[in-house]
Amino acid sequence: MALEVSRLGSGESRTKPRIKVVGIGGAGCNIVSDSGMEAVAVLKAEEGVHDVKVPKKCVLTPDHVKLFKTTSPQMFHAIGGNLRTGVFGCIGDADIMFLFTGLGGETGSSVTPALANISRKQCKLVVVSAALPFSVEGGERKHVAAGAMEKVMEHSDMVITYSNDSLLKIAPNLPLRKAFGAMDIIMMAPVLELASALTMEDLLQVRSDFGGCKHVRAGVGIASGLDRGLRAVEEAFTSPWFDFDVRTAKTALAIATASDMDDVQLQKVVRDVSLRLPSTRIRYASRTDPAMGERMKLVLLLGVGPLKP
Repeated sequence: MALEVSRLGSGESRTKPRIKVVGIGGAGCNIVSDSGMEAVAVLKAEEGVHDVKVPKKCVLTPDHVKLFKTTSPQMFHAIGGNLRTGVFGCIGDADIMFLFTGLGGETGSSVTPALANISRKQCKLVVVSAALPFSVEGGERKHVAAGAMEKVMEHSDMVITYSNDSLLKIAPNLPLRKAFGAMDIIMMAPVLELASALTMEDLLQVRSDFGGCKHVRAGVGIASGLDRGLRAVEEAFTSPWFDFDVRTAKTALAIATASDMDDVQLQKVVRDVSLRLPSTRIRYASRTDPAMGERMKLVLLLGVGPLKP
């Protein structure tokens, strides 16, 4: 059994945190465009400003990006000048700030660490969801992504990474454009679950749990039928992004969703998860969603030590 198992979302206060999503660069902005949440787009003019379906945009010039690139994140607030003020005004604050980005390119790699640093001063929980480059994109792009990852992990509370190479395992025959569309949906899934399941009381607990590892990988399982819970667990654990020994995970967050969730079903799911993670601290939560019909969904976030991006 797991090291420790406890439930979130069951404290005296059921106040929901205010959520904001920020897309950084072309890849990040595509993800938040149809999120249905309070959203901000941060991108360069040539990254398709007019195609981004987000009312609030922070448009960067090449000089702005250069300033982000050459200034350490912790110093940006001190020397950013008008750019700093503009970014502060555009991003604003929230209880949970989700930053979506692609690392390896100029905008995401340069801007994300500074925005994480800015957000962490104003928010209770800062989560970065980052797509990592394909191997075929070359060693230089992977090198840039790895350097950016180190900075992003330093200045955020959680970093959920998604290697584009692993995307090919779940969508091998899709055209690249549609595959990226599938990635957008996958990367948004943990955000939607966290936004619905967590309360204000949970935020410090989650921040503390993941503070010792920060690097997070995600798995999602969806199943129907009498044993839907156990099959959802099994599918979640087959995530292509769990390319490490999951038993080494330091902490885990499991969120189960169904249209008619009851405690018996939930406890079976939690027990099955805990049996697979014998040395892990597990927090879990549940929520109901009529749109699930006969299905159950499990979103599983595993906090691990440093892994190669």
